[in-house]
Amino acid sequence: MTSDKPANHARELSRRLHFLGRRLSAAQRRWGLLADGDRLLLGLSGGKDSVTLLHLLRAWRRNGPLGFTLAALHVEREDAAGNAERRRLLAAHADALQVELSIVTVPPAADSQGARNIHPCFLCARQRREALLRHAAAHGFGKIVLAHHLDDDAETVLMNLLFHGRLEGLAPRRAYAGGRIELVRPLLLAEEKEIQRVAALLSFPCWTCDCPDGEDSRRRQMKAFLLSLGPRASAVKRRLVRAAAA
Repeated sequence: MTSDKPANHARELSRRLHFLGRRLSAAQRRWGLLADGDRLLLGLSGGKDSVTLLHLLRAWRRNGPLGFTLAALHVEREDAAGNAERRRLLAAHADALQVELSIVTVPPAADSQGARNIHPCFLCARQRREALLRHAAAHGFGKIVLAHHLDDDAETVLMNLLFHGRLEGLAPRRAYAGGRIELVRPLLLAEEKEIQRVAALLSFPCWTCDCPDGEDSRRRQMKAFLLSLGPRASAVKRRLVRAAAA
């Protein structure tokens, strides 16, 4: 008798994706992030969040109410370790999902504006966003999709409040290039733990940040504080995000 483990695994992955898809549907109802006929470019870092969103958008394209084109872009730093292996695995995974993947290589992030005390993680994120915008403009993509989630949003609200004195989180959508390109974040209503449950079931070795300086220490502090709240953390994160949105 053959084992039913593969079938059980597939059912559990489908169930978890369905639950996470409800978060995406709620974000769609609230903010109208996606539209029929959109050309979407997903920023695919290779981390758990973006790989999970790749699977979720593919499922939505196949079963959902909207018809859209989906492609992905991986932006790699030329000094990052393991580029060749990461590129190979990402290409194979995207090909298996029938999603077109492009890869661009950028130099190490540097502050081109002369400002001081800018954290390397901020510079790296800005550089990746600029590469996504250039690629979207050159290839006719109207929307860039990023995989930021509720925890990212709540941590950003806390950092901005405590270190900059303003109540501001991550925008669900933001226009660039005179409104020709929009950046959208369809996972902002999903908690990181919900994404982790899906990522654990995917046949892909998701990476963490490969920046030599690691994740911003302030963001780590905010994450640790929220985790310290235990069962209350979920409610606190949602209240922070609601306060910023209001």
